[in-house]
Amino acid sequence: MIAGIGFAILALLVAARVLWLAPRPLLAPLVVYIGFYVVTSAVGASVLAFPAVRSLWALMFPGMDQSWLDFGDTFGYWFMIWGPLLISSLVALASFGALRRPAFRVSQYFRARVDVLPTVIVAALLCAYCVYVLAQHSYLGVTLLSGELTGRYRLNIQLRADMGKELGTLYFACIYSGIPALALVAFHQMVRRRSYRWGSAFAGLSVALVFFYLTALTKANILIYGVQLTVAAQALGLLRIRGALAAAGAGTLILSGLSFLLSGTNPLDVLLTGYNIVFREASNIPFYLAVFPNQVPFVGLDLGLGGFGIGPTIPTNEVVSNFMWPKQTYVQGAAPAAAHVMAYAEGGFLWSLLTMVLVGVWIGFTGALRRAASNPVVFSGYIGAVTVCYYLSQVNLVGAFNVSYGYRWWLIALILLLVVQRFMAGALAREPEDSVWTKRPQAQT
Repeated sequence: MIAGIGFAILALLVAARVLWLAPRPLLAPLVVYIGFYVVTSAVGASVLAFPAVRSLWALMFPGMDQSWLDFGDTFGYWFMIWGPLLISSLVALASFGALRRPAFRVSQYFRARVDVLPTVIVAALLCAYCVYVLAQHSYLGVTLLSGELTGRYRLNIQLRADMGKELGTLYFACIYSGIPALALVAFHQMVRRRSYRWGSAFAGLSVALVFFYLTALTKANILIYGVQLTVAAQALGLLRIRGALAAAGAGTLILSGLSFLLSGTNPLDVLLTGYNIVFREASNIPFYLAVFPNQVPFVGLDLGLGGFGIGPTIPTNEVVSNFMWPKQTYVQGAAPAAAHVMAYAEGGFLWSLLTMVLVGVWIGFTGALRRAASNPVVFSGYIGAVTVCYYLSQVNLVGAFNVSYGYRWWLIALILLLVVQRFMAGALAREPEDSVWTKRPQAQT
C-alpha cells in the first residue's frame, strides 16, 4: 500500500505540473477531465483502501455485497486509480502542439456562417420529434416535478428503464447531444453579436432541455448542460475563477434538489450529496478489479464495431452491477466507470494503459481545437469535445463517441444545421443582427 500511495502522490504532482505548464487552450479540457475524475472516482476509490472507511461505505450503501472484496493492498489497484493523472495528462501536454494543424484542418469543414432562422428550424424539428415520441409512448406528462412521482425512487428507476427501451436511441441522442449542440451555437452568437434573436433562441432551447431532462428522470444531464455552459462562458470571457466556483456551488445545490425529487423525503440523501458524489462512481472501481478476470474472463476489446457484430457482447457495467447488487432484481442495474477502468474489463492492464494514452490524445486534440473555435459551429464542436472529456472520466471510450450521448450525434446535429443553412442561404437577408446593448445608427436626412 505504501508504494501505491507514493504513486498517487507522484501522479498528483505530475498532474499539477501539467496544469501549470499547459497552454491556455488546453486548460479547460484538462480541468474537466482531471477535476471530475478525481472528485467522482479517484478520491473515493483511494480512501476505500482503508478498512475504517470501508465500514462506513458498507453502511451507507445497504444492499451492496462488498464482503467478498479484497483490495487496496496491490500496486495495480493504485495504478488503476491514479494512472490517468500521470499518463493522460502528460500525453495531452505532449500531443497538444502536434495536433494543432490537424484540429485546424478538421475545423475547416465546419467553418461557415449560420443564421438564426436555420438554427431555429433545425432545433424546432428536433424538439418536435422528441415531444412526438414522448406523446406516442404516453410519457409526455412524466417528470420529476410530478406529484405522483416525487420521492418514489423505485418507481422512478423503473420508469427510466422503460423509457430507455421504448423511446429509442434517436430520442436520447436529440436531448443529450443534438439540441445542446444547437443551444451552444445560439449561446456563442448571443454573446458575440449581442443579439435579441439569438438570445431568445438560446433561452428557448435551454427551457426545452430542462423539460426533457426532467422528463428523463435523471440528475446528471442538467448538471452536464451546466458544465457545457460554464466552459462556454469561460471561453467567451464571461466567467473567471470566482464565477466558475459559484457555478460549481450552484451545481451541488441543484444536484441536492434533484436527489430529493428522485429519492424522496429521506433528508439523509439530500444532506449527503457530497458523499454520493465522491463514492457513487468510485464504488464501482474495486468491483471491476475483483470481477475481471477472477470471476468473469475479460470480455474482449470494444473497437466501436458492435453494429457489425464485431466486439464484446457482454455489457461489463451490467455484469459488475449484478455482483454489486445481487438482490436488486426489479430493474437491470449498471455500474459505469471511467474509460480506462472499463477498458481493463475488456483486455486487462495493457488495454487500460493504451486507453489512458488515447484519452490524453483526445484531451490534446480538444485543446488544439479551441484555437480554431472562433466560428459558432466550430465553437459548439469544441464544447462537445470538452463534454467528451467529461464522459471519458465516467464511461467507456467507445460510449463517449457512439452511444446516445456520444460525440457523433453532436456532430450530426451541426452537419444538419450546415445543410439547412446552405439550402436557405439564398433566402436569408445579410443584414446585421439586432443588438441588445447597442442601437443601429440612424440614417441622416
